[in-house]
Amino acid sequence: MARHRIFSGIHWPSLFLMLGLCTAGILIIYSATHGSEMADLKNAAIQQGAWVGLGLACYFALAFSDYHRWVAQGWAWFGGGLFLLLVVLLFGREVNGAKSWLRFGPVGFQPAEVMKLAFLVGATALLVTMREKMEKFRTVLALVGLALIPVFLILKQPDLGSAAVFLPMCFGLLFAGGTRLRFLLIPAGIGLAGVLAIYLWVGHFGKELPFLKTYQNNRIRTFFDPNLDPLGAGWTIRQSIIAIGSGGFGGKGFLRGDQNMYGFLPKNIAYNDFIFSVLGEEWGFLGGSLLILGEAALLLCIAWIGMRAPDLQGRLLAGGVLGMLFTHFFINVGMTIKVVPITGIPLPFVSYGGTFLAVCMAAMGLMQSIWRQRRLG
Repeated sequence: MARHRIFSGIHWPSLFLMLGLCTAGILIIYSATHGSEMADLKNAAIQQGAWVGLGLACYFALAFSDYHRWVAQGWAWFGGGLFLLLVVLLFGREVNGAKSWLRFGPVGFQPAEVMKLAFLVGATALLVTMREKMEKFRTVLALVGLALIPVFLILKQPDLGSAAVFLPMCFGLLFAGGTRLRFLLIPAGIGLAGVLAIYLWVGHFGKELPFLKTYQNNRIRTFFDPNLDPLGAGWTIRQSIIAIGSGGFGGKGFLRGDQNMYGFLPKNIAYNDFIFSVLGEEWGFLGGSLLILGEAALLLCIAWIGMRAPDLQGRLLAGGVLGMLFTHFFINVGMTIKVVPITGIPLPFVSYGGTFLAVCMAAMGLMQSIWRQRRLG
């Protein structure tokens, strides 16, 4: 009876959707790497499977715990996350132009990914203490000010993609907390104006932003016109569009993607940041649509859990997770089809990467904890 009581509180649709996306990710990663001569790439699908196992351990650990305890320790987690960001700036390993990895022996991880979860519980703890002022603009300023601390440290790596996730998380947290919409639209409008100014400064006038590296400025330029550097910064987006377009309705078939197989889509990014391009070529419009529907359905599950949460803390956590996963989903798919510039941000539950996968599955564990507390409390 006790075992039945534990599992009766599970939100099964979100669990099955998460596992389905993870399974699809392993298959696509295998397709993107099976022909590589590099040992790290050839074993990528096996490693991803192992990380799914680690992610499930994180998932169930949080799902069967009380989410109120994590919020109560939110400031400790936030402080620990900031400490890791400082450590990585001093002793981190540089990968793809960003000093973003910490390694202890054979184990490596990205503190910026861990910080997303640490910020979530820390921000929730902050907003709980300000619950009586949730409708005030000072609450917006306090939360955005808190977010700018990790954003600044992550930009120093520099990792523009990870830094871009924190403000949408703030929007999700504040919206779920009941902040007045006009107060949310002000910073959102300022953010959009800032993005437009950056695009015009770099893309139209050809200037460089001092806080970005040259290759990141070039990514913004080639977003406007890939022909500016067709064999350099513009190469990847051109090959991505060719790959997705050539997939047609039903795709070329599993393991039969020419752009991927012959390396036109760079091997070092095809299995993580541009995994949707591999999917689009091999599984076509049908496969891409199914994956998008799967991600969207999972986001709707999170929204439903948030709306049915028993208290403010649950609603805030759901809003933050929704903001985080939606931003990753939108930017990752968008950059493969030239809707947004290339920022190097993974697709939730699908892209290769242990730290981000574990963080996403841990976040879903928090969602299960909220649902279970509602059902069992």
